[in-house]
Amino acid sequence: MSEKRTMTWSGYNNSGIAAVAIGMTLNHCHSLTLAKALLVMPLVMHAPTVKYLANGNTRSREISSLTAIRPDFVHNFSQRYHASLIHTINGLQLLHSLDFIIYKDIIFQAKAFEAGPEFGKRVELITAASREISHLLKSSEEELYLNLRVQL
Repeated sequence: MSEKRTMTWSGYNNSGIAAVAIGMTLNHCHSLTLAKALLVMPLVMHAPTVKYLANGNTRSREISSLTAIRPDFVHNFSQRYHASLIHTINGLQLLHSLDFIIYKDIIFQAKAFEAGPEFGKRVELITAASREISHLLKSSEEELYLNLRVQL
């Protein structure tokens, strides 16, 4: 039981991190469907995935390509997805209440989200990975959920 908890939850994953991750991703893609926004937090919850995506040498890939070369990134993605739903929704509410996003069937960026070094090393990694996350989310929702093996 404790092993499962370690894989899906740590004290570092909260609504604030979800808000930062979604805000930084929106800086690159400017709009997301709710279904795609729900995938951001499970990506950043997995330290090896964030480090890989933040690496400046990582070239942009489609989700099918990424999962083919790095299947370890999706090993427990469905568990991370379900564990992060509450934090993602709360992070979206936080972004909305602070006027960073507008929701009208699609989540639109209302203003740029900025997070400097004072937010910490983890946010710096998320910021560096956010461009690649936005590239991954260009795939269709169906393709994303299928390749990430999310069980609904």
